[in-house]
Amino acid sequence: MLSIENSIIESFNLPQNTRGHNLFILREDLIHPIISGNKWRKLRYVIEEAKRLGVHGIVTYGGAFSNHLVATATVCKLHHIPCILKVRGNELNANSNAYLRHCSDEGAMLEFMDRVSYSREKLIDSVISIEGNAWLSVPEGGASILGLKGCLEIITPAMEFDIIALAQGTTTTSLGVLLSTTANTTVWTFPVLKGFDASMEMEQLAHKFEVYAAWEKAKQRLVCFEEYHFSGYGKQRELVNQQIQALNIQGAFALDPVYTAKAFIGMISELQKIEEPKRVLFIHTGGVLSL
Repeated sequence: MLSIENSIIESFNLPQNTRGHNLFILREDLIHPIISGNKWRKLRYVIEEAKRLGVHGIVTYGGAFSNHLVATATVCKLHHIPCILKVRGNELNANSNAYLRHCSDEGAMLEFMDRVSYSREKLIDSVISIEGNAWLSVPEGGASILGLKGCLEIITPAMEFDIIALAQGTTTTSLGVLLSTTANTTVWTFPVLKGFDASMEMEQLAHKFEVYAAWEKAKQRLVCFEEYHFSGYGKQRELVNQQIQALNIQGAFALDPVYTAKAFIGMISELQKIEEPKRVLFIHTGGVLSL
């Protein structure tokens, strides 16, 4: 069942926690097996807006292994909304991998684009016309103002922590988390892309979404750790999995090697440098798919 109510906070521990930090995890991955974590947060209000506007369908963008595309295909099927998924890479097809096959099986229309054309279109955030019909276009990764609206709801006022940590992709989720946390909370982000200027990307997004004043007030509570990318998006999966297994996590949750596992490894490494015990929350943003 697709429900934000499924998201709960659990405690966990591991032998490497020698400083005695109080460790918790927000199980956003439990929202839905496919439309989980920040994927649903970024799509929730998109679906509402598509229905309100009465558009023909939804168009969005992503790479060959995009969890956002998988989630969009599934949620659109659930809500009986047509969707066009524009995929980066015109050498690909619907049978290139399990992610794209899933999208096709869900009834999504796949359009494979060369990288130059994709770069020109991937940030379109408006209603567009396709063959005389109105479609709601959602930027790559769900990085829209409606996506930010959903991500602002991940952290509630009752969630009091010294540190909140999460993986970082398009920065929509991390911006929402930063802006919704209290002045006593430091937000740690772990970009999965190599050479990614996370702070600059968040600032640009804050400008775009007209929340710059709030960003200016909150940005001193942000720490971006850019050295845990493991050579880039989707790379060194075996090494990431080996390091996760070596942690011997005492908790019943799985992490994916593209996003959440990298951030988790980074968080534990950085916490070992802090002597004073902290109350820490790791946000599980989903992405563990059995496709």
